[in-house]
Amino acid sequence: MNFEELLETRDVRKTTKVRLPYGYFYKRLIDGKYSNFVEFHDEVADHVAFSNCVRTEAADMDKVKNKHQLHFVPNEGDGGVYAIAVEVGNFVTFEQLLNENPAVVAREDFANNTLRDLVELTHQLNEQGVYHVCFAPCNVLARKNDATIRLLCHGSFYAKLDQEILYDGLEDYVAPEVLAGGEIDARADVYSMAKFVVWLFHSSGLPFEWRQIIAKATSEDPDRRYQTVHDFYHALISRKQMRRTALIGFAAVAIALAIVGSYFYMLPQPEDVEYVKAVEEPIPDDMLDEQSLLYGLGADADSATIANIVAKQMRMKDSLSIDEKEMKEYQAKAEQIFRKQFTKEADRILSKVYNNKQMNLSEKDFMARSRSMTQELAKAEQDLAKQSNLGNERSQRIASEIIDQLTTKKMEALDKDYMGIKKNKTENK
Repeated sequence: MNFEELLETRDVRKTTKVRLPYGYFYKRLIDGKYSNFVEFHDEVADHVAFSNCVRTEAADMDKVKNKHQLHFVPNEGDGGVYAIAVEVGNFVTFEQLLNENPAVVAREDFANNTLRDLVELTHQLNEQGVYHVCFAPCNVLARKNDATIRLLCHGSFYAKLDQEILYDGLEDYVAPEVLAGGEIDARADVYSMAKFVVWLFHSSGLPFEWRQIIAKATSEDPDRRYQTVHDFYHALISRKQMRRTALIGFAAVAIALAIVGSYFYMLPQPEDVEYVKAVEEPIPDDMLDEQSLLYGLGADADSATIANIVAKQMRMKDSLSIDEKEMKEYQAKAEQIFRKQFTKEADRILSKVYNNKQMNLSEKDFMARSRSMTQELAKAEQDLAKQSNLGNERSQRIASEIIDQLTTKKMEALDKDYMGIKKNKTENK
């Protein structure tokens, strides 16, 4: 292939079209910048009211001052509006973003920031009577260099069109009343956004505490849903924080009880105490592919390193769909790294309390240091879980096992009579 053919091939790639509900989105590299266009589907553009809908939306959106809202200019011909020219930038659909680089979900706070920005813009639009209607992954865009969300055309401007034709193939992301030709309001956006959240958390797993909220948000009856996207978002965040606070609280109580027990154990007492050592839970060998570039990464590898490797493998395979097996491998490696990193950090924190010097402190001083240790452990678990992109339940379960194992080992080191290793003194006489 000569240089001219290479350039031609590159240009073809740059103009690859992606199907949106209302047309084909494509971009072309002109003078080093991406120019974006949408060519409308004939079955949509042929509607007598369509051109006016596009012109109205272009004028209204031009007044919206939010970086997450894309602006455009209608392209008109003899038959009316046939396309729009979108503002300059390198944009892709969320579906493309995760297909090309599924490891982007490993970025710290990626999903949370996406949802926050989406709610902020949608709430602003809803207050102006504008509703996006369909948050399908192919109808939510992202700026490719930082993966931040962008929205383009909004469904409420095209309410006069046949909704079943407009959202053909995307019915699962559209509220039932919209498809039935009913009223479009904020509750339709609540429904569709909830569907997008389920899709967004597909690879890492939807937080268990969100399932009831999602069920309410996607109720068939609009009156049973959250009335605004802000209400929906507040419910998600509140439930997640409430659950994490509760779990951390339970963990703190459990650790505190263990510490109190260990403190009084170290005091002279005639009774033996028997403990059962927690069983190690290794990563199954079949979860780690020896041919994968992920295999062999050290415990110090961070999420960015993993993301780059997964992206490299995806390019090598030239795949346009998410490889479920590869995502499982990624999750298994992320869990393995979390185990190693949390073990190291928990060992450092526990050593502040479980040593001969600290065990000789007064009960008051000992408990004060124990409370500080509990808070440190909880923060370490939360921070490392975010970096490893592990769900709450998974990271907390692993952290609890590690703390139990380390505590047992440290108590053994402090007193060889711990766990009944030595006979009590009366039997030795």
